[in-house]
Amino acid sequence: MKEKLKLTEVWFKIVLLFVFSGFYILAIPYPQESGQFPQLLAAISLILTLAALAADFLRAQVTAGEIGDVDDTELKVVDTATRNVRRRRFYQAWAILLVSTGVGYLGGFLFSTVLLFGGFGLAFGRRENLVKNMIVAVAMTVVVYFIFGRIMAVPLLNGVLW
Repeated sequence: MKEKLKLTEVWFKIVLLFVFSGFYILAIPYPQESGQFPQLLAAISLILTLAALAADFLRAQVTAGEIGDVDDTELKVVDTATRNVRRRRFYQAWAILLVSTGVGYLGGFLFSTVLLFGGFGLAFGRRENLVKNMIVAVAMTVVVYFIFGRIMAVPLLNGVLW
């Protein structure tokens, strides 16, 4: 028990519990329709954090033993080709985010989300799974739109031109 409380990861989860609890309590005085969304997010975050914290404490293996084995590892140097591939993927991800945000500003939520999910599917998915990635992108957009826009009545982004 004492070894687990010394870990930064466990303390971070404990701090997250207080933060999400604070968010939940802050949303209580909101009107009924406005308070549902933040309370739902805070409740889900609290449950997931509690589950992760419980898994840390219920795990039979002592984490300190795992950390003690780190001294014997070797430092691996990443070659130039791997570094260039990683840099290119990083810039592609940022380009997709910025373009989808710009399209969202002009065209609205639906265009932005389809472009975001579709762009990541095109850029980082395998070519043989292209159709499946596009179907997932459209399905995720529809699911997010109906859950947030219709069921929870969260006002979604309206575009300048749409």
